Amino acid sequence: MDRRLLVLIVAAVALIGVVNATVFAYRWMTGTVQIAPAEAAEGAACTGFYSSAAQEGINLPSVGTNYDAETYSGQYISVSTGRAVCQWIVNSSTYYLYESITVNIPVTVGSWYIKDFYGFGYHGVDTYPENVYVWFRLEQPASGDGSISDAYLIINSTSGVIGRLDLLSSSGNTIGPFQLSRASAWSLDLRFNATSTGSVSFTVGVYVSYQSSESP
Repeated sequence: MDRRLLVLIVAAVALIGVVNATVFAYRWMTGTVQIAPAEAAEGAACTGFYSSAAQEGINLPSVGTNYDAETYSGQYISVSTGRAVCQWIVNSSTYYLYESITVNIPVTVGSWYIKDFYGFGYHGVDTYPENVYVWFRLEQPASGDGSISDAYLIINSTSGVIGRLDLLSSSGNTIGPFQLSRASAWSLDLRFNATSTGSVSFTVGVYVSYQSSESP
């Protein structure tokens, strides 16, 4: 074989190797998120946490009446609200539903039942579905430098308990869907046994949809 031909063949093989290593097929997507203010929220967007005791005159059921209750020796439950995600006006007063709440409950060692510490409701308007569907998911199980046992978040309708979420189960544990009608709300309770001193934290996610057929 001619030596010059051999050199050309080697060079061509090397070039093919380089091309295979540096060629990319390119695809793309773009997205735009249009964000309206809280007063525009309707339908599933107008669901959230509230206390009728903290917002006197609100045109939703009376729930969340113990959001600031005393637990022992001058110690009180405290609830901090997150962003207002829905707002409306009744008789010149503005009312809100909140995206999230942070609850601080001071207790002593022993068994406790914290009743109606806050509420979750659906304001709704006639142009949107009469019902929405809600799931409660344990995002972070109860843990910390203290300890509790037999711990549940309890969801109540006017007819009684509709669901209990075990706060000591594994992450991702979900209950629901529960049907929530327009102008309706649930009260939220906590039941637990505080077994050692310290602090214990947990996180629960709440998911709302028009459909009940698929869970989040």
